[in-house]
Amino acid sequence: MNTVIRQQWPVTTVTGHELEVQSEKEQKYYNEARDRYLAENVFTAASDLRGLERLLLMEVQMFRWQWQLAAGVDYNLDFLTAQQESALQKALKESAPMISQLQNDLGLTKAQRDNNSHESVQGYLANLKTAAKAFGVMREKQLGRAIELTKELFNVAGAYKRANESERKKLGFESAEDVIDWVLEVMKPQFDEVDAYFREHEQKFFLRKL
Repeated sequence: MNTVIRQQWPVTTVTGHELEVQSEKEQKYYNEARDRYLAENVFTAASDLRGLERLLLMEVQMFRWQWQLAAGVDYNLDFLTAQQESALQKALKESAPMISQLQNDLGLTKAQRDNNSHESVQGYLANLKTAAKAFGVMREKQLGRAIELTKELFNVAGAYKRANESERKKLGFESAEDVIDWVLEVMKPQFDEVDAYFREHEQKFFLRKL
């Protein structure tokens, strides 16, 4: 029997642990698969990272069995017997559903990625529509407040214009400067109140999502 002594090939898992695989091909396969999964997906939960590690190991095993079946030899370069080929084919058949299930659990299939992307776009558009509606309501409130304050300004200006000096003192508007002060100190703050309330109680929640 032709026996070849093989070295072990180290790989680093997604959680930073070191494992050894059985060939340089497996090492390259593992590293490329690991880097691709991490580049194309975001994993935040520790359980997801551990699930990804299990997936990578199963995929390496699948790669090993496929290589050996295709080559017709094992890593010692011994020809596979019919019994060994049958065992490898069985292992492949049994492992494929488990790999698919892990991929589904981790949201790694194309269908899931497309669905998540669609849901993200739909969610964004829904939030945008809600924000636009809320902004429109705020503008309507501003318009209503502006009309009220403008009418009040007309009343203040008219009363000031019609009053004599004594009556202006009673009104609290002894000069035109007092009318301007009322605009800046009373009218403007009440108008800005609508926008300030919107920013504090509604807009800040939309800004987090849009």
